Amino acid sequence: MQYKKNYFTNQTTKNASFYPRYIEVMKKFGIKLQNIDICDVGCATGEFTENIYGNNKCYGLDISEYAIKQCQKKFPNSKKRFIQLDLNKEKFNTKYTFDLITLFDVIEHLDNFIYLDLFLKNNVKKNGYVVITTPNANSLTRPLQRAYFTGEMDATHRLLFTPYTLDFFLRRRGLKKIALFTPYYFYMGYNLLSKFLRFGGQIFAIYKKQ
Repeated sequence: MQYKKNYFTNQTTKNASFYPRYIEVMKKFGIKLQNIDICDVGCATGEFTENIYGNNKCYGLDISEYAIKQCQKKFPNSKKRFIQLDLNKEKFNTKYTFDLITLFDVIEHLDNFIYLDLFLKNNVKKNGYVVITTPNANSLTRPLQRAYFTGEMDATHRLLFTPYTLDFFLRRRGLKKIALFTPYYFYMGYNLLSKFLRFGGQIFAIYKKQ
């Protein structure tokens, strides 16, 4: 198992300061983070959940037994909502549906999309949102500093996306694009630079189920 305690380093784990900025972006595009059912796929040790836990019913899935145990300690009243699951190999329970599903730096770890397809089909409510972040294979960082491009440095990454290929992937799953842009590490804004000149280090995608 690759995702033990020593996997969760500064290189592989998103800085907690990102999540308040992510929440601002989601609110900007109409996602109301109050009294909704949320599933954070690839929840790691629960940093995103800490930011939205109070007013929402939160679930978390992760391949790592270590990560899930950390979440269960952090959120003891919701212990049963944090589940170890390998989305490359396992189907999630269809009785749970969500208003918001987040996959922060998860999709690049998959090499089998059968169970993700089923998850998006069965577990997203009508008019529910799917929010994805992933390294941008078109990033200016990649050709200039390939040795430091995080998408290639993480040995657990299986597939890298460009803004076009991620958009194509999600539209083919019947999801409607709300926003897709490429923020920079130092700038999360949504404007000409990140919306049309898509060379930022990360892809940030918000889609909706019709």
